[in-house]
Amino acid sequence: MPDNRTGQTVAGRTRKKKPPRRKETSPPDTGRLILDDFQNKAIEALRKGYSVLVSAPTGNGKTLVAEILAKDLMAAGRGMVYTSPLKALSNQKFRDFKEIFGEESVGLVTGDISINPGAPMLIMTTEIFRNWCLSEPEQLARTSYVVFDEIHYLDDEERGTTWEESILFAPPHMKILGLSATVPNIDEIAGWIGSVRGENVVIIRENKRHVPLEIRWILPDGRIVREREACREIDELNGYLKALRNKKRLIEE
Repeated sequence: MPDNRTGQTVAGRTRKKKPPRRKETSPPDTGRLILDDFQNKAIEALRKGYSVLVSAPTGNGKTLVAEILAKDLMAAGRGMVYTSPLKALSNQKFRDFKEIFGEESVGLVTGDISINPGAPMLIMTTEIFRNWCLSEPEQLARTSYVVFDEIHYLDDEERGTTWEESILFAPPHMKILGLSATVPNIDEIAGWIGSVRGENVVIIRENKRHVPLEIRWILPDGRIVREREACREIDELNGYLKALRNKKRLIEE
């Protein structure tokens, strides 16, 4: 594995206040899971303490990697932050993770609301995480990992700076789990993260799509059909229209 260490460090910051005590909770037993190869590789790297980037098509189970990481961290008395680019997605993840880990184990912090901010697993927008890194890093003292869902937002012209600053100013003790289905330059991103944070970053790729994509057509009558049936309907309609045009021409003659 290439060494991306450059010796760069993130400057220390003055502690403003004592961090809130994380609630000690025991994550539920989710049973034995049969994981895909890419999930096993990602979890193995995370358990060794690496920062990890996972690139896999939508529906392949990237979020499950984050769930298992959260379970491991909570069992060890540590915390995790899960960031998403939108408040709506943060709210959805909050509901999803509450069902998995229970209300006491999961908190939500957005620009509009703060629920259970002392929970070991916190869901927040990337902007909120960036703000904590800059102004309240003590809040992250017991947080071992930050998950960046949709990490390809690094390339976004308008909001990419927020992701950059979040990675640059995250406390040095924290590691990164980046998830994306559409990140063509994952090697470049991993190299940059490794250089600015002085660590090796493990890249996990999965190209096979487990949930196949199929084209469906919505017909005027509301039916949803496969492409072949839609083409047949279109051919029949074209034939009907052609017959009408011929009939009209005969009448005019």
